[in-house]
Amino acid sequence: MELSFAVVPARRPGCEEEAQRWAKELGVPFIERGHRGLNSILLQTESEALLIAAKEGPILYTKEGGKLAYHPGMAVLRWQRLLLGEKDHFITACDLKKGSRLLDCTLGLGSDAALASAVAGREGRVVGLEASPLIFFLTSRGLKNYFCEDEELTAALRRIETVQATAADYLTSCEENFDVIYFDPMFRRHLRGSAAMDALQPLAHSEPLTQEIIDLALKRAPRAVIKEGDEKVLAALGCTSLCGGKYAKVKYGVLTR
Repeated sequence: MELSFAVVPARRPGCEEEAQRWAKELGVPFIERGHRGLNSILLQTESEALLIAAKEGPILYTKEGGKLAYHPGMAVLRWQRLLLGEKDHFITACDLKKGSRLLDCTLGLGSDAALASAVAGREGRVVGLEASPLIFFLTSRGLKNYFCEDEELTAALRRIETVQATAADYLTSCEENFDVIYFDPMFRRHLRGSAAMDALQPLAHSEPLTQEIIDLALKRAPRAVIKEGDEKVLAALGCTSLCGGKYAKVKYGVLTR
């Protein structure tokens, strides 16, 4: 069942026209802001979420998670650590290097994809899939417009190719090959974590990771990586090795063909 949402303008001059354009593009209602609060608009329109057209870009709003604007999250700190010579378990598990081609099947806000793109460089390629139209709208625009202090990381954001699709649909029709395909099914579960994760949770498209999807992935890449907190789940999915710290809450399971 698709999420019910509407577009509203921020309370600043010039935002109403942008909101009307977004509503038309997405095929959802445009709601005049007036003096009503966001929760009042949600209640009166029976919407589950609102997309706010603001000068700085789109902002998502839900009653459960509050407001969320685009940010690359921990990718900034993780990239800085890589530059200092430290290791990153995601990069190690995916065996990413300059020129690598990665398909991220659960893009979200693109933090992992951003790090992958920075490592792969201009010679590589990173494609991110996002099934939720709201999260896709936020992230695809954020990747094109967000500026990091590190110019190399900003360039990495711009290189990420985004596709609105489920992993199953994309992999079924995909004719391209990648070096590694990545899944983060934890993103689809209700886990209390960062403020960004809490805000995204009610908006996420829930698609269970099945053996059929994994088999499709291994037809398009010699390596698949799954992020998971339960090692038993990774073992059941056939992961041949695990990557992660001894006391880490999550591990990266690796499958190869």
